[in-house]
Amino acid sequence: MTNIIRGRTSLELLEDLEEFIPGGVVHRSKLPDSVRTIIEGGKGSYIWDVDGNRYIDYILGSGPMLLGHADPDVTRAVQRRLEYGTQFLHATDITLKHARKIIEIIPSAEQIKFTGTGSEATYMALRLARAYTGKNKIIKFEGAFHGTHDYTAWSTNPSKLLPFPNAEPDTAGIPPVLQPYVLIAPYNDPNYIRELIIQNRDDLAAVILDPMTRMIRPEFDFLEAIRESTKKVGALFILDEVVSGFRLALGGAQEYYGIDPDITTLGKILGGGLPIGAITGKKEFMSRMDPKFRSDNQYAMVSGTFSSNPLSATAGLATIEILERPGTYDRLHESGSRLSEGFRKICDNLEIPAIINHTGPTVDVKFTRDIEIKNYRDSVNIDSDMEQRVSIEMMKRGIFQLPGAGFYISLSHSNQDIDETIEIFDTVLKTTH
Repeated sequence: MTNIIRGRTSLELLEDLEEFIPGGVVHRSKLPDSVRTIIEGGKGSYIWDVDGNRYIDYILGSGPMLLGHADPDVTRAVQRRLEYGTQFLHATDITLKHARKIIEIIPSAEQIKFTGTGSEATYMALRLARAYTGKNKIIKFEGAFHGTHDYTAWSTNPSKLLPFPNAEPDTAGIPPVLQPYVLIAPYNDPNYIRELIIQNRDDLAAVILDPMTRMIRPEFDFLEAIRESTKKVGALFILDEVVSGFRLALGGAQEYYGIDPDITTLGKILGGGLPIGAITGKKEFMSRMDPKFRSDNQYAMVSGTFSSNPLSATAGLATIEILERPGTYDRLHESGSRLSEGFRKICDNLEIPAIINHTGPTVDVKFTRDIEIKNYRDSVNIDSDMEQRVSIEMMKRGIFQLPGAGFYISLSHSNQDIDETIEIFDTVLKTTH
C-alpha cells in the first residue's frame, strides 16, 4: 500500500484542462482537487496517471471495461479490424456478426438497432415507444439515470423531493413544456407504480426502468407490477440495461431476475470499451424503425453517423466471446462477494453503521443507521460527508473510485487486488471515523 504522490506533470496538465475544457470536466462530475489527476493508461485492473501513480481501478471507465483495461484478445481483434477501415455508415460483416450474437444471448431480443451511445439508445427507445403507442407520457423512477437527454434528465438527484409524480429537472436548458410528459415514481413501490400506470393509461407510452438504480436490487413484486400493468394499458416496458447488460449475467438483468421487457437498451460493455449503444426488442415494436413506415407517418427515425461502427462492433464481439467462457460469471460474482464481505466485516468490527449493497460484480457502501435502502428517498439520510472523506482517502492510497458511485469489478481484479482494497478500506475507516 503506497500513498499517491502528485507531481508537476499532473498539476500543469490540470491547469491546461481547465483552460480548454469547461470546468476541466469530460464527464458530468469532478473529483475533489486533492485527488484530481490525468490518466495516462491502463492494463487489467490497474490504471496509471501521468505522475506514474498506480491505482486499482473500480470505475472501469464508468463500467464498460468488464474484462479490465487493454484486454489482449480485444486489442488484437481491433488492431486487425483497423486494416479494413474505420467508418462506412452502412452495415459491415462485423455488424451482422455482432447483431446475431446479441440476439442470441439477450432473452427478449428479436431485432436490434445500433446507436452511438447508451444515452442515444434510451432517447430513441422512448421515441420508438411514442411512435408505436401514439401516446406521449413516460414514467421513470426517482434516482435513476438514463442519460442526459431532455426526456430522462429529471429527478435523478432531486433536492426538492416534490410530491410524486412531479418531476424536477436535473439541468438548466430543458423546455418546461416537457415536464407534464415525464412522471416520477418511487423505486420498489409496486402499489404506487401500478396505480400511476392505470391512472395515465390514456396517454402513457412507456415505463423505463434501470434494474441497477442506485445499485439497489429491484423487488420481485415491483418488477411484476410494472410488467403486468404496462401490458394491461398498452404501454411499453423499457428495460434500461446500459449498466446491467452483460454484467449480472451474460443475458443481463433480464436473465438474472427473469424480466420480460418489450424493449431493452444496451451500451457500455456492449462495445468492449469503444462507443456504442443499442435498442433491442420484439419485432412487433422494433419494426417501427423500418423506413417503410415513413409513408404512414409511424416511422420512428433512429440514425447516427457512428451507429454500429465496425471497431466498436469488433471490440464488443471479442468481449462477448470472452464472457461466454465457462466460469466467467462465477468468478465475477465471487469477486463481488469477497469485496462486499470484507467491507461488511470491517464496518461490523469498527461498529460503523453501514449498508453494503452487493449484486454480482458491483458493490456499494452507504454509511447510515437505516436498516435498509429500497429507493432514493431512503438514501437521503446517509452520511454523505463520511462517504466523501472515505473515497478521497482511498484515492490517496491508490483506489480509484468515485464518491457515492460504488465499485465496479472486472475479470482482471485478482483476489490480491480485492484484499488490498479491503485493507485500505480498513485503514481509512480507522483514521476518518
